[in-house]
Amino acid sequence: MATRITLDLIRKRAEHNDREISTLEELSLHQENIGRIELLDNACRKLKILYLQNNLIGKIENVGRLKDLVYLNLALNNIIKIEGLSGCECLQKLDLTVNFVGDLTTVKSLKKNEQLNQLYLTGNPCSNFDGYREYVLCALPQLKQLDGIEITKSERIKAHQNIENIEREILEQVRDYEKDQEAKRRKRQLKKEKEESKRLSTTNKSKNPGYDGSWYCDIKGKEEPKIVELNSDDEDEETSNKPKPVHKDLSDSSDSEFEYDEEAERRYWEEEEEFSPEGRVEAALHAKKQQEYSDRQKGNKKEKKKKKKRNFFRPDGSPRNMNEAGLDFELSGQMEPNEPYVLDLAVYKHLDTNAIELDVQPTYVRVTIKERVFQLSLLEEVNPDRGKAERSKVTGHLQVTMPKVNQVITSISKNEKHKVTTADKSPNSKTNANPSSSTYLEVDEKAKKGAVNVGDIVSENKKSTNSGLLTLKQRKIGTISAPTRQNDSDFEDDSDVPPLE
Repeated sequence: MATRITLDLIRKRAEHNDREISTLEELSLHQENIGRIELLDNACRKLKILYLQNNLIGKIENVGRLKDLVYLNLALNNIIKIEGLSGCECLQKLDLTVNFVGDLTTVKSLKKNEQLNQLYLTGNPCSNFDGYREYVLCALPQLKQLDGIEITKSERIKAHQNIENIEREILEQVRDYEKDQEAKRRKRQLKKEKEESKRLSTTNKSKNPGYDGSWYCDIKGKEEPKIVELNSDDEDEETSNKPKPVHKDLSDSSDSEFEYDEEAERRYWEEEEEFSPEGRVEAALHAKKQQEYSDRQKGNKKEKKKKKKRNFFRPDGSPRNMNEAGLDFELSGQMEPNEPYVLDLAVYKHLDTNAIELDVQPTYVRVTIKERVFQLSLLEEVNPDRGKAERSKVTGHLQVTMPKVNQVITSISKNEKHKVTTADKSPNSKTNANPSSSTYLEVDEKAKKGAVNVGDIVSENKKSTNSGLLTLKQRKIGTISAPTRQNDSDFEDDSDVPPLE
């Protein structure tokens, strides 16, 4: 009856991570009636946050390999012992609210989780023990909050001063709790066996007269009447062939096998039941059975509904125009004979592309989005093999290009090509001038006087221009005589000093 953790279930809950399991960091599996933790330590090694509250989990297991796990929520389950978390090195917060943890000494298994600073045990039997808070403070020195209440230094010091007496009292209370649970378990088992035997006896009496040991004659049969004795060999053979009661699983029951006793279900819900792991499992079973019965009464069976039959074509065979999702669209190329059809369909922006099915036929195009059909009839036949489909990463729109069968692709003529190349050139621009003519820069007259005449760099002989030898005509520049300077009065002419030239 309990739900199992499968890859399909994990992938279903990993939509926020594009259904990728290996890189999943946060997973929520609450309210799934899960009975056992499995598969997570191998499939989701990168998990940091795991929600498993409000299930039927009875044991903490298969999470020791989650080294990056920071927060684990196991509230409202059937856990009776704290274990299996020593490998979670990064665990900082553990929520075990409203479980069945009675052995408070198992809290010492969290001592290896050095990063653990928040622990919630509210609603567990151990939280009612005398000295519960002091014992946990001493057992887990790394804790900063217990049941949402901050731990102070003075509180921790007081707890350590009386730790011996507290431990003794806790151990006694744990033993008393276990004895009490064992007695209740036996009482529950006896009650269950008694109800089962009563039900079987009632069923056998209604089906087989004389099952209680009395004598009876089978006068309804076509054979001769015969007396059947309880201890006879014939009865042993008959009782061995009697069908044994079968305990059915509601998850696998069919329409013909489904049985529901409305009166018995009403008595069950009116009767007070002890809050225990077994009681929660039984309540979940009855709730599921009642829900299934209600669905059958209303006709809302969990079988897949039959798909509506759609008429995609008219009686004459022409395709219909359909837009079940009410999407905006635009079809271009209808008036241009030499242009392809281009369909721009406003698909939902965040819709996964895998949920879109596209079918292009010569006379129509069909797009299916989550069982909703968009179909558009085309006036001219198209070539599906030459078409293409693209989707915008910004808007999410789907663009389908469909070349027409009779589409004529014409080449650009030389005159049109020349017009295109010379379109940006104006007739008055200097670029239209003869490329063979030389252009010169205008120079100011004042700048010409002190500048070198570049125009004098010409070939020596015009006939030998092909030789590539150029000569520079030298300009005659007149010498300017500097005025002579008279020697100073104290000047002495030394013959050993050579004259300046």
